[in-house]
Amino acid sequence: MAWRFKVSKFKNAAPKFPKKEDLIHDIPVGNASHSCGNHVKASCVYMAFNTDSSVGGTLGYLPLSAKGRCHDKLSLIHAHGDFVTDLDFSPFDDYMLATGSQDNTIKVWVLPEESSGGTVSNPEVTLPSQGRRIENVLWHPAAEGVLAASTGTCVKLFDVASCAEKSAFGEHGDQVQSISWKSGAPLMVTTCRDKKMRVLDLRAGKLAQEVAGHQNVKDTRVQWLGDTEYIVSTGFSMSQEREVKLWDNRNLTTHLVCQPVQGSTGALMCFFDPDTNMIFLAGKGDSSVRFVELTEKSPYLTEGMIDRTEQVKGAAIVPKRAMDLMSGEVNRVLLLARSSLISLPFIVPRKSYREFHSDLFPDTASGEPALTAQQWFSGQDALTPKISLAPNKNLIKHEQRGTLFGSGGQSLGGGGDSQTTEEVPFPDTKPVEQPPSSTPKPAIVKEKPDIIKAEPTPTPSEPKTDTTPVSQQENSSPVETFSSQTPAKPAKPAKVFKGVRQSKYRYITGKTLHPSQHLTNLKNLSKTIPHDSDLFAANMERCAVPLEGAGGIIAVLELSKPGRLGDTADELPTIQNGSKVADLVWDPFDCTRLVVACDNAKINVWRVPPEGFPVGPSQMEPEFRLMGHMEKIYFVRFHPVAKDIIMSASYDMTVRMWNLDTRSEVMQLQGHQDQVFSLAWSPCGKQCATVCKDGKLRIFEPRKSTEPIKEGEGAIGTRGARVVWVLDGQYLVVSGFQSTSEGQQLSVHSVDTMETVCVEELGRSPSILIPFYDHDACTLYLFSRGERTVHSYDVSTEPPHLFDNASISLQSLQQGLSFLPRRALDVTHAEVARAWRLTSTSVEPVSFTVPRVRTEFFQDDLYPDTRVTWEPALTAEQWLSGQDATPKYVSLRPAGMKLLSEAPAEAPKPQKYQSFSVDTYKSDEQKKDELMTAMVGKLELSSDPLPQDLAEGVEDDEWDD
Repeated sequence: MAWRFKVSKFKNAAPKFPKKEDLIHDIPVGNASHSCGNHVKASCVYMAFNTDSSVGGTLGYLPLSAKGRCHDKLSLIHAHGDFVTDLDFSPFDDYMLATGSQDNTIKVWVLPEESSGGTVSNPEVTLPSQGRRIENVLWHPAAEGVLAASTGTCVKLFDVASCAEKSAFGEHGDQVQSISWKSGAPLMVTTCRDKKMRVLDLRAGKLAQEVAGHQNVKDTRVQWLGDTEYIVSTGFSMSQEREVKLWDNRNLTTHLVCQPVQGSTGALMCFFDPDTNMIFLAGKGDSSVRFVELTEKSPYLTEGMIDRTEQVKGAAIVPKRAMDLMSGEVNRVLLLARSSLISLPFIVPRKSYREFHSDLFPDTASGEPALTAQQWFSGQDALTPKISLAPNKNLIKHEQRGTLFGSGGQSLGGGGDSQTTEEVPFPDTKPVEQPPSSTPKPAIVKEKPDIIKAEPTPTPSEPKTDTTPVSQQENSSPVETFSSQTPAKPAKPAKVFKGVRQSKYRYITGKTLHPSQHLTNLKNLSKTIPHDSDLFAANMERCAVPLEGAGGIIAVLELSKPGRLGDTADELPTIQNGSKVADLVWDPFDCTRLVVACDNAKINVWRVPPEGFPVGPSQMEPEFRLMGHMEKIYFVRFHPVAKDIIMSASYDMTVRMWNLDTRSEVMQLQGHQDQVFSLAWSPCGKQCATVCKDGKLRIFEPRKSTEPIKEGEGAIGTRGARVVWVLDGQYLVVSGFQSTSEGQQLSVHSVDTMETVCVEELGRSPSILIPFYDHDACTLYLFSRGERTVHSYDVSTEPPHLFDNASISLQSLQQGLSFLPRRALDVTHAEVARAWRLTSTSVEPVSFTVPRVRTEFFQDDLYPDTRVTWEPALTAEQWLSGQDATPKYVSLRPAGMKLLSEAPAEAPKPQKYQSFSVDTYKSDEQKKDELMTAMVGKLELSSDPLPQDLAEGVEDDEWDD
């Protein structure tokens, strides 16, 4: 199309495809799920994008400057339990990211500094869950902390600071497909699957205008062009051809322009730069990117260059503050391809780039908000402040990261007198113009997950910059500049929700011990054992591993005999149970007794002979069998204090207590309405807790009543759950799944009130998290089948109760983990936990340690006196009669090992550069004299004459001859 009216300075802007070494490649993009999002977003610091992961709701993120092969450098955000449908960086904080997901939740994240990176799994805020999946999330372009989201037929507005839904418009005829804000106004435009485009006053929750849009139900996109009255939409015609339409909000009865776009059948993503009036179009599945320029007169859209690239899966535009100004880069489009990220700069050719071409770079959005959320919701409107892009300006404001959630920090431009970011003074500039404000923005402090308490931040007593009110007219365009004096550097706000509590187990590490201790060449491992079972059981002497095959085969291996195992089951010491194994557990007070629950509703009790089970097909029978259940058994649990007491649960929905001494059933617990997922005894052994498929958590005191004494809400999901007592029986931790997805979830419940006091959402996995709680260290370990990570939490009575420690990633995938009593610990190496780990082909010892320096001393802060869990305190008869025992504790301190708390203070380490001392100082002359004296002394040590001194001389007259 011809350029009819004037020559645009951006007419010849051309994309510069990066060199191969500058591409970001080898990233696991995979097949992006169908959604109305664009799968990738960028700030001035980071780019975030969907990844192909076993955890469906995982995003990858990289610094904007990344290049080359990034598979090993890729940092992850374990964001949701299901696919992330859309994401958006805050325009006022380059580290703040909002995400929406198919799991119906919206979360806000604050990413770490670029030098830190790493996995992020704890959101700063989780907004109220919605009834349908989230399609779009979009920050307001001028007001800080205002977030819009579309879900189903509804568009909602949230105040992130207070975690509250402020307004909603739910009168769309079908699914909302795209949303876009108008700058400087409360208006938003939406497109919908009902083929209509709507202009909303979302702050008031009202419809302003409605018009027929694209005549096809396929994906549409819409973009309000800055603070103008123009709107661009992309969609499909009745004949399924892609098209771009330009609209004027002052008259939406018809479109101004309708242009067909050739290419694939993927949705057209559109992006707008208000500084240059350039509109970029990239189609999903296309291999090209094109741009057009908006003009004020017909033909309105003038076409620019089209560039060929790789097949596009997602696209985003990079903020203007991140441009390479001195190379003529006026825009940059970020493309998500099949396994790579392509940073595509658009450059205006000039003869020289030695000077800053100000005509190419008009003032742009400063990255500072014009209003607080409170001001905007009260009815104020303003355009964002602008700054010049002239070089030598600090365009990325690092000090502002996380300020929205800072503890005691100020809002980002929330008040006229507040100064919250460290800025380099800009020469030749004017005073800052900001909107008037009398109310400072609240800071957020987390008391529980998803429960936010807002506390007002005190206004600074002295302003650091002069401010003048900005006009509230819609067409006002304040330009942010800075005073000629350098402002004082403010304190960096603390990250939200990171309590001051620091656990001594915070940096726990784990490693597999030397291969000489492994049992290898394990074959035919049974992986069909139900998830109600731990699959694998080990004690101080031996382990039990279920194998594939008829008859419920279990290999019982001696841990004191490591090495390569036989190739077949006939070469292993095995036992046969007559039916498929459902669960197996060792007696905690007797290393020779193994209890096995079977599908035939029987419980087999085995006794290991002193020499161990013989190698080959087992001809042995169990010591005895317990029969009473009518259907197959879920699990078996031993009493932690009394000998010979076990509990079992079955598909017949009964929970039965057995006395192994008398080989009889003692009682049945009543009140369960569905499958019992798990049972756990309290540390004192007086009570037990069950978590059931009916969503209830129940506490029993069996010796007083077979009915539950307390009942509360338990696991939400119906795919399984585990329960464990923590903090001396004050709380229960339930591991289960979220209600709407496969996302794993932890919840903490008060035993006194049965209220849920904490909920922690983890990654998506089909396997239940199996908990193990160390009562002495107050540390909770969690692991799953088919994963290599062991999670660790410090459990506290202080909210939010769960404080995550470092996750331990091991080399191979695990099938089971069995922790040993604390008496097995090597305290001389600061070992805090020891376990045996089952993989598909081996049994390996794993050691968990805490980094310590002076390990020659007994770390008494890590090793309080430990409770004796390997000896019974009562017999079954004594416990059933109502007796209780005082727990017995022993010290793990080796004889002769000194306490760390009593160790002498370390001598100060010598400094690398010692300071001047008069006593030891020597001048250059003194050093020279000492050196010469030493050399002379060495020469004088030799008293023997030299060979030439012994030669005889020649008489003078002999020379005449």
